[in-house]
Amino acid sequence: MGGTWVKPQVNESLCTLCGLCVEACPCHAVKLGERGPIFSCPEICPNIPICLQSLGSCCLCEEVCPTGAITYSFEIVLQTDEDKNLSH
Repeated sequence: MGGTWVKPQVNESLCTLCGLCVEACPCHAVKLGERGPIFSCPEICPNIPICLQSLGSCCLCEEVCPTGAITYSFEIVLQTDEDKNLSH
């Protein structure tokens, strides 16, 4: 499954600067700034083909965030019955 890269959103008021998101990133593409994580994906991500296959982005940082400060937005695409018939 492919997709376009989606950078996570950070709610700085919830971020405690714990650094778990930095530790969780297998690509080392997350740095901790003064107010929260800074994401440099996909610019320095060596695993971009693998990350893009997992719903367009890797969500490990979101999963490990203890306060829910990191969230990914996903685009929901509705498929009509006509679209379903064309894909079979």
